[in-house]
Amino acid sequence: MTFPLFITLFIIFILTATVVILTIYQRNKIPAMTGMMIAMSLGMIVGLTVGLIFGILLSDNLYDSTILGIITGVAAGFLAGLPISLLAVLDGTLSGIMGGMMGAMLGQMIASEFQDSLIKMMVMVFISVILILFQLIRQEFLNKNKNQPFIVLCLFAFVLFIIVYNQLGPIIPISDEHFYRPLN
Repeated sequence: MTFPLFITLFIIFILTATVVILTIYQRNKIPAMTGMMIAMSLGMIVGLTVGLIFGILLSDNLYDSTILGIITGVAAGFLAGLPISLLAVLDGTLSGIMGGMMGAMLGQMIASEFQDSLIKMMVMVFISVILILFQLIRQEFLNKNKNQPFIVLCLFAFVLFIIVYNQLGPIIPISDEHFYRPLN
C-alpha cells in the first residue's frame, strides 16, 4: 500500500467516523428526514469511493472488491442511521449496498491510466458530500446567522486540501504492463 493510498483511506475513515459521531451526539436534535438523508448520503458516498478503490486494487477479482465495497458502505450507512430510526438504518444500508456495487464495477472497468485521477476526483466528491453533511447537521441546532463563517472556513479548507492532496503523488502506481500495447 502506497503512502497516498493510506492517507486516502485514513481520510475516508476519519471523516466517516466524524459524521457518525456527530449524528450520535446530535440524535435528539436531528429530525427523522434529515437523519435519513445523512445515513443515505454517507452510505452511498462511502460505498462508492471505497468500492472504487477496492475495484482498482483487486482488478482481477470483481467478487471480492464488490463484497468489500458493500460491507464498507453498509457499515457507514448502518452506523449513521442507527441513532436516528429503523427507517434511516434501512435507507443507509441499501444505499451502501448500491454504492459499493457501483464503485467496485467502476473500479474494474476503468482503464489503468485513468485510475489515479478517478480516485482523486471521487475523494474530492467524498469530501464535498461530507462538508454538506456537516452543514446539514449544523443547520439543525445552530442559528442560521452563524453559518457564514463556517461555510467560508470549509471552502478554504477544501481548497487547501485539494492542493496538498494532489501533491502526494500517485495513489495507484501505474506499471508499464497495464498499458495497451498493439501487436506488431
